Amino acid sequence: MLRWSALVTAVPALWACTSRTFESPVITPTAILTTPVTEKINNNIDILFMIDNSSSMKSMQQKLEDELPQFMNVLETLPNGLPNVHIAVVSSDMGAPGDSTNNIACTPMGDDGNFQSVPSAGATCLSTTLAQGATFISDVDGQKNFTDPIEDVFQCIAQLGDKGCGFEHQLASIDRALGGDGAPPPAANANFLRSNAFLGIVILTNEDDCSAPSNTTIYSLNGGEQGTLNPDGPLQNYRCNGGPRGGHFCKDPSGNMVVPPLLPPSNASGNPPILNLTDCEDNTTGSSALTPVSKFVSDIRNLKTDPDHQILVGAITAPPDPYGVVWAPPNPPPTIQQANELWPSVMHSCGAQGGPLVNPMITQTTTDGSFGDPGVRITEFANAFPNSVVASICDASYRQSMLAIANALAKLLRPTCITGTIQKDDQGQPACAVTNHLTSDNQTSMDVLVPNCAANGNQAPCWTLQPDMNACPGGGQALTITQDSQAMSATSLDATVECSVCVPGSTAPGC
Repeated sequence: MLRWSALVTAVPALWACTSRTFESPVITPTAILTTPVTEKINNNIDILFMIDNSSSMKSMQQKLEDELPQFMNVLETLPNGLPNVHIAVVSSDMGAPGDSTNNIACTPMGDDGNFQSVPSAGATCLSTTLAQGATFISDVDGQKNFTDPIEDVFQCIAQLGDKGCGFEHQLASIDRALGGDGAPPPAANANFLRSNAFLGIVILTNEDDCSAPSNTTIYSLNGGEQGTLNPDGPLQNYRCNGGPRGGHFCKDPSGNMVVPPLLPPSNASGNPPILNLTDCEDNTTGSSALTPVSKFVSDIRNLKTDPDHQILVGAITAPPDPYGVVWAPPNPPPTIQQANELWPSVMHSCGAQGGPLVNPMITQTTTDGSFGDPGVRITEFANAFPNSVVASICDASYRQSMLAIANALAKLLRPTCITGTIQKDDQGQPACAVTNHLTSDNQTSMDVLVPNCAANGNQAPCWTLQPDMNACPGGGQALTITQDSQAMSATSLDATVECSVCVPGSTAPGC
């Protein structure tokens, strides 16, 4: 007998399936398709938006806000309707502990991963209409914690403004907000993350991640001056990318892998001097002051038992290429003596053609003021997850980006589809067995065999299996389980379905 097990990608493999014997004649050759499905839990999804709120992000936040109704529409029009959603927003501001950062809109702690749930200064909305004390959107089993339409509530929360710290901690903020760093999440974020829900993370940022440990000195002058004589260079964003403790590691024109340098090297060319680099990645040589991207990937993956199938990361960020460093006099120079110094900056990898600091090698130009610096670490983080979408911050509209992310999330939530021809039992019904696995408040577990709706007069709980092109656009039959009050009141509920399918040469009923 040939036997195989197929897992639908939309379903977390949280349990082991047990083979069942069907009450039908032995058929040779045959095969049994074992497909785990999740009901109730599988319709839960927690979505965290990390929105950069630094000084250059206002117009790009607006482009995101414009597309949030389209994003929500994709989820609302799923075959089973809007899933049980939690939606939260967190900023990129984790502060920048240092001796000289108060002049660049940074505090020691920033927002510290706390969800943003009230309109920011300058927001066009007056109230989110969230229930008192609520810090995130919740719509679960028809119970809402808001009164305005969900897309309006989402748009109001997403208006974070542009007063956040210029040393963005995008990845650390996500990690802290979800408690992925090993400490409990902020008290205000309690009950957002559900253990058996899918997790969606969406990042909007036009600069690369600059997350560093809380005891770092990378954001300090450390007794030195503000300039190239400081061992770490001028106190500016370039410290996140290059210099002695920079977070990027790239191939230079000679083919050597280097950290982008503080001073112009001999192989920089032009006036002002520009050094073009390629193949940039997170600096894991040990010299970087930043937290390794791999640490954040591991932290987030550890939040789920089956991260490859339970987590999706979408990133709207700047392309990692082209990557160029330019050296120019500071404007204005902090001191008269520094007027002759050349300070380094990473050039924008997308933006207005010929604009200040825009790499002349860009392939994506903008006319709306959008620009971005190479998103090396952000892109590496997103691509570390099998389910990921990476799009450009310089797109004229984020509609396609947001639709792509929403559709990728929707794919996780679609009903289970069983492909192939299914054998028939003695009553002419699909030869399948469906079992509910229930867990109560006191963690007592119970398995309940669910009958076919055609066999029990459509009395819940029961199941049906029928073709549905909306639910199964790739073909196959969609499984629907009508649950009873016992199942719906369970603390935890999942189900498994096993069907006998036909293989070439089979003479079984239905084949």
